Amino acid sequence: MSEIDNEEELLRLKKGIELFRKPCTFMLSVASLKQLPADDKVEIAFAGRSNVGKSSLINALFGQRKLAKTSSTPGRTQQLNYFDLNGQIYVVDLPGYGFAKAPKDIVKNWQKLINTYLVGRANLRRVFLLIDSRHGIKKIDEEIMDMLYKAAVT
Repeated sequence: MSEIDNEEELLRLKKGIELFRKPCTFMLSVASLKQLPADDKVEIAFAGRSNVGKSSLINALFGQRKLAKTSSTPGRTQQLNYFDLNGQIYVVDLPGYGFAKAPKDIVKNWQKLINTYLVGRANLRRVFLLIDSRHGIKKIDEEIMDMLYKAAVT
């Protein structure tokens, strides 16, 4: 790696650190695709099985304990929760997939919402897929990875 490449990489890293120090606020919860905000900003999303720690990770990233609601009960996040990072990026906390303590018809609806969102959102640039280290990669995780691969979402 040349000195110029190193300098560019350090600059990108510095900009990333500065961005995550900016204000991040809750924006809205989305229960249907009609409620999605305008696609005028880049979106990053956090996906994973129910209760894997998506909301906790968002809180840790932005140094706020109660930015994203957390629960020890699987299936509490039932909508796409949007957060505005300094007016520059939308951060999206997705409902978990897999087991949830919620009625099956509600779970089915939010799973459909997640899948449609992940495959069809043009401004979605990254999905961070959290895997529970206690259980490793499950079949459902592989299915989500395959869906993201086919949709060309990194």
